Amino acid sequence: MAHIDINLISNAMGRAVSFTLILPTKTAPTLEANYDAKTNTYYQNKKNKKYPLLILLHGLLNDQNNWCRYARAEYYAEENNIAICMVSGENKFFMNWDHQLATDHFFDFIEYELKDFLYGTFPISSKREDNFIAGLSMGGYGALYHGLMNNKAYSAIGAFSAPYKEMKENGFDFKKIIGRKTDLPFIYISCGEKDSLLEDNNELDLALTDLDFAHLYNIVPGYAHEWRFWDLELERFIKGLKRTDPYKIESPREV
Repeated sequence: MAHIDINLISNAMGRAVSFTLILPTKTAPTLEANYDAKTNTYYQNKKNKKYPLLILLHGLLNDQNNWCRYARAEYYAEENNIAICMVSGENKFFMNWDHQLATDHFFDFIEYELKDFLYGTFPISSKREDNFIAGLSMGGYGALYHGLMNNKAYSAIGAFSAPYKEMKENGFDFKKIIGRKTDLPFIYISCGEKDSLLEDNNELDLALTDLDFAHLYNIVPGYAHEWRFWDLELERFIKGLKRTDPYKIESPREV
């Protein structure tokens, strides 16, 4: 596994931005007994194959590092041959914010500038069918917003414990956002049975059902607003993705 911490100057954000990229690499069980460093071209042989991409968004009061500290994002990326990019939203819900002294265009950065950098620098696919977005709590809000506002960019959205009431208070109107858009991403939503946001997610499910929106809702007994649940749901979401990329047949891998 390659864990890459990146810091670059962003036009959209008007400042330096840090984010983390996980790229699958060789794992211990796949190391070759008779490896010859002089002749082996394992990575060069893969240069024409591109990884699918999951953009993974964190919750309030956290940052991009928490998906690797409290959950097993690296393990799931490695096991399932998928690149995962984790971006900090700084408690601003991954949306565009304009301030008197700063311009924080999180939406523009993630949807355009970040992807331009990832697709142009790493073996990552830009195809819609190979791109997914997911997040927990505030990140679930962000995943729904990004996935629906830029619906042609993603084939699936994962929203774990999303704060739907807050979304409505901020003018998040599914009917307005979707409008006449077609070919929308599939949505997976989930919430722990003991989570204080269960009612929010029940409402979210009803709103999507009323719009006849293709989605799956999963209520998981025994869990609250907690990392054990989000780790479980991250794995469930990744393993449930409908993939067409060339690495699909090689997954899952031994790690």
